Amino acid sequence: MSDLYGVRVLEVDLPHRRIRLRSTVVYYDTGAHAPLTDDASFFLRVFGETADGAPLGDVITRDQRLDEAWVDANTRWFIESVERIATRNYPLTDEEVDELLDDENRVSFPWEEEPRFDEMSPESAAELVLSEETNVGADYDVVVTDPRWIEHLTAGDWWRTAAYPTHADRLLPGEAAAIPDLRDPAAVLKPFSREDQPRHLAFSDDGRFLAVNSEEGELVVYDAADWRECFRARADDYISPWLMWVPGEPVITLRHHEELRPQLAYDVVRGAPVEAPQAPPQSGRLDPVSPGGDYLAVSGESPGKLEVIIQRVSDHQVVTRHAIGRGWYPLQTYEMAWSPDGRWLAVNLVLVEVNGDWEAKGGETHIFRVGLPATGIP
Repeated sequence: MSDLYGVRVLEVDLPHRRIRLRSTVVYYDTGAHAPLTDDASFFLRVFGETADGAPLGDVITRDQRLDEAWVDANTRWFIESVERIATRNYPLTDEEVDELLDDENRVSFPWEEEPRFDEMSPESAAELVLSEETNVGADYDVVVTDPRWIEHLTAGDWWRTAAYPTHADRLLPGEAAAIPDLRDPAAVLKPFSREDQPRHLAFSDDGRFLAVNSEEGELVVYDAADWRECFRARADDYISPWLMWVPGEPVITLRHHEELRPQLAYDVVRGAPVEAPQAPPQSGRLDPVSPGGDYLAVSGESPGKLEVIIQRVSDHQVVTRHAIGRGWYPLQTYEMAWSPDGRWLAVNLVLVEVNGDWEAKGGETHIFRVGLPATGIP
């Protein structure tokens, strides 16, 4: 892999667990612009690659450091905060990007054959500084959770790195219990055949049941105690009906997308159709906002993968995100729902085959338990 950045340690303050780091982009063929490195995952990778024989190297293996999912899940045990305090030569115009893609127009960042910055010849030190001043870059104050994680670094250290940012969890103190664990689903349900796919889903207002319906109108209800299927029915000619639970009752209703069509209802405990209420009930959450209104569940994309993203409502920051599936767009999301008791997040995913055409081939319902570990690596 090509070197992506040059980094230089400007200051280390062990009593305050703080390090000031300068990052300079040395590789620009990354799309519309050269990336800056604000995500905490980048700094854990950078600190770890120089930590052989140091405490950080004793607790993080090279394989863990190269595992994106591991780094994203565990960075919070090592990096407390990242603050960008200076930015250089960014954002870039298209013309500036073209110039930097031409090696002849760019001042190259030195190679590691040179000594520490404070031991360099004046000419070599000036070349390094010129590279920092003319390329895209930024300075950061990084606070670690323990001074041991940076005790192997001193001002004047510098090196080239192939480290890159991903998406580390960014939790506030005390927030872990309210965040779904997107990396470890409690259940992966396959409610329908490959000829059909999940569409809508809704928890009962007591959180006891989860109803999932299909594009073709089939209905499946699961018991949230063990995610066992407890009821199944088919609503003929009800294409992608809307689901709603009757408040206080184990009764799920299906409403046709044409308002004048009759509403269907089923008692999922008795396992039988029942008379539909006169007016559609308003229970059952079809929106992606958590019960307390603090978090939003949305879908997004990382290269070639579907992501589920949890965003904090108060400051719009992403708290956690995780890509599901492998390959190019194998899963697409239709809908998400939080359980009213705040214990679960359910996500409907449609399996897509890309063979010249985007064709739906069944799907899955992923159940994520709310609550991330509150303690981790020492």
